[in-house]
Amino acid sequence: MIETVGSAVRAHRRAALSSEQVTRQVRTPLLEAVQTYRREGVVRFHMPGHRGGTGADPRIRQAVGRDAFALDVTGVLGLDDLHQPRGVIDEAQRLAAEAFGADRSFFLVNGTSVGVQAMILAACRPGDELIVARNVHKSIISGLILSGVLPVYVAPEVDEHFGIALGVTPEAVREALDRHPDARGVLLVSPTYHGVTSDLAEIARIVHERGKLLLVDEAHGPHFVFHDDLPSPALACGADACAQGIHKMLSGLTQASILHVRGDRLDIGRLQAVLRLLQSTSASYLLMSSIDVARMQMATAGPELLQRALELAEELRRLVRTIPGLETFGPERAGRPGVFQVDPTKVTVRVEGLGLCGAEVERWLREHGPIQVEMSDLLYVLFIVGFGNDIDEVHRLADALAYLADHAADHRRVQTQALLEAARHVVARRELPPVELSPREAFFACHRTVPLEQAAGCISGEVVTCYPPGVPILCPGERVTEAVAEHLTVVRASGLAVSGPRDPSLRTLEVV
Repeated sequence: MIETVGSAVRAHRRAALSSEQVTRQVRTPLLEAVQTYRREGVVRFHMPGHRGGTGADPRIRQAVGRDAFALDVTGVLGLDDLHQPRGVIDEAQRLAAEAFGADRSFFLVNGTSVGVQAMILAACRPGDELIVARNVHKSIISGLILSGVLPVYVAPEVDEHFGIALGVTPEAVREALDRHPDARGVLLVSPTYHGVTSDLAEIARIVHERGKLLLVDEAHGPHFVFHDDLPSPALACGADACAQGIHKMLSGLTQASILHVRGDRLDIGRLQAVLRLLQSTSASYLLMSSIDVARMQMATAGPELLQRALELAEELRRLVRTIPGLETFGPERAGRPGVFQVDPTKVTVRVEGLGLCGAEVERWLREHGPIQVEMSDLLYVLFIVGFGNDIDEVHRLADALAYLADHAADHRRVQTQALLEAARHVVARRELPPVELSPREAFFACHRTVPLEQAAGCISGEVVTCYPPGVPILCPGERVTEAVAEHLTVVRASGLAVSGPRDPSLRTLEVV
């Protein structure tokens, strides 16, 4: 199965780089149309109010540049309409579908979040069951609330040493389908924030044998199709639809994302109607142009650019392994339960051996580097290495980590040791909290506020997550167990960034 998927990916890459398609892929129709509008010197009696920058305050104009304002237009004549594309947006989306191996692709200006929400609303109706990996992003919980879909949570595998969630196994999906044969489909996160993918090809076979849909939150995997040494992309593995963050791993502007569909299992007309419902009616042409150009960049130069990123990531991984107290992993972990493949550009570094928690390492690097990590948790920090980085930056990061390792004793605190011990205990307790109400029912129910210390046994009315990575510790409708309460207590003490609850200090929770 691995070889079959790999062959499909390689075949697609060769097709995308054939002379005929390269000629097409060099084009950036949306950016070209926006630039033409600017060159024509049109007098703008239309939105946005800054009128191409002439009405903008000089401070913001100087900060982002006059060009950004000049290209920030709206859906006037010649620039098409995202909600009913017939011109340059339609052409740009067709080029994206060709480059990514999709039958249809849709530009997203509300981030990947709107893509996963659209998949749920297009695939399901209120009251339908949907098998969902429990390590989902909080945007999927939002989609469940909006749709009234009933989640059947499936636990991912867990790497207790690094303290991270891995992928979902085919066996877990099969078991969930056996218990819930009427489920509309399966929604998984692959790759995870840490670059770990599930065995999507085998999962797709299981799901499709039963006439179900396979939907994938592939926010962190838009680059996979453009290099043979990266994991297999979801579409090549048989996914019916996937949402990708062009801004996360490619060169799109923040919020620039894309939704791909392959095959005819998902109703395209309904999906388009859902996107019109969810997406802004004032779509940003800066964001959409950046998707257009990022696609062109990958289709014409992706393998070379990604090769640079892979080499830089491997050098960082090699250097980290020479520093006492630090650990990391890469593709060598593939084959373990929940680890089908690993994206090498994600470098997770376990820092517990320094006697420091990840949040402390993040703060130290920012203050003394200054270097900003992608995210931190209690046991690790995560770095995303991209083709926009260079070897000097990698060495600078490694030198900073080595210096911190040599001086870690100067920064250790007694309370950190207690936190690390509590974190290990939390990771080892892997049971999922029981679901008592649907996320929608719990969200719209009457709530009351209780101290965290008194929340055990109550039903949560809100999402509680550390952000990043945005994987909920507690979802609306789940009963707060003693293990969850302990987890939240550790998070509160750690100072990790919390997103979702009304009280971000976690002194209290909103419960049904």
